[in-house]
Amino acid sequence: MAHFPIDQSSRDRLAAMPGVTIIDHPSPHHPGDIALVLAGLRCCEVIADGAAFRAAYHLRYGEWLPLAEEVGEDAAFAAVFAFLTLVVAVPPHYAAAHDATERKAAAEVLAAFSGISVTFTPAAAA
Repeated sequence: MAHFPIDQSSRDRLAAMPGVTIIDHPSPHHPGDIALVLAGLRCCEVIADGAAFRAAYHLRYGEWLPLAEEVGEDAAFAAVFAFLTLVVAVPPHYAAAHDATERKAAAEVLAAFSGISVTFTPAAAA
């Protein structure tokens, strides 16, 4: 198990995770794109929206799952860190069961970091 010092910013703790790469300002045409976070095959983003920040996870085919909305920058990176920690044991290749687990983890992180009440409904039950 890795240990991360609590005196580091969430961004620094995220960058210290094995296999994580953070690309600063990945799109010069979109100045609000603060960071693209790659963790193996997983892709997350941190976006500035005025003074607030949001974080999201790219599930596939243009579908982004929100991880944090209207939070500070450190909280947005903390949400990405929390999500990646929750799904670290989930294989990143496609499988419906993996999607359900990733969706549930994203909903839990969104609820924790944004104070938004989210009900997770598995796709099979919908």
